[in-house]
Amino acid sequence: MLKVERVGVQDNFFELGGHSLLATQIASRVQKTLQRDVPLRAMFECSTVAQLAEYIEGLTGKEISAGTVDRLSDLMAELEGL
Repeated sequence: MLKVERVGVQDNFFELGGHSLLATQIASRVQKTLQRDVPLRAMFECSTVAQLAEYIEGLTGKEISAGTVDRLSDLMAELEGL
């Protein structure tokens, strides 16, 4: 995508010619490939492969359980009824 011969894990995406459109495309591919919701914001905060990998690994511990989703849904319903 960057049209460079090789990208190292510590190479900066933006210094190699990356821009917001490419960041969007990469975020989409990461989401499809790894089945993880990676916000576009993460692409700007994690400008190297190593940083992005660390971020994605951290998502596993931050996933919301089904019970939490149910409680949040109930709370939203209560708030809508006020």
